[in-house]
Amino acid sequence: MQDIELLQYVHETAEMGKLGLRDILGQIQDAKLKNAVQAQIDEYSIIAGQSAELLRRKGENPKDPSLMARIFSEVMATVQTLADPSDSKIAELVIKGNNMGITKGLKHLHDYEGGDHQIRTLAEKLLATEQSNVEQMKPFL
Repeated sequence: MQDIELLQYVHETAEMGKLGLRDILGQIQDAKLKNAVQAQIDEYSIIAGQSAELLRRKGENPKDPSLMARIFSEVMATVQTLADPSDSKIAELVIKGNNMGITKGLKHLHDYEGGDHQIRTLAEKLLATEQSNVEQMKPFL
């Protein structure tokens, strides 16, 4: 995996994280959980902005998640919380999403062959954010 590939992955993952969390934000009743999810959205926004900036500096346009991925995210959020819209269920969904991101992010970091310290640091920041998100959700289970 080279610089642009990893940066695009970071950008798309951060954008998808924002979208997925926004899809469930309106269903959250507990103020503490809502604040935690909003803080996660804000953190993903920062990472998406940083990755977009690095991509532009390298002459690339940041790629957003596909329309199908966005629609799938919204539909899945609705379907999965339809029968059980509890804070516990929402926390479980957030944890599952982040765990998938952690697994994929670790794989990409191990496959990264580029030498750009900024790119590696940003990918590691995304990974740390996802790990932190999981910890933040555990009390709501």
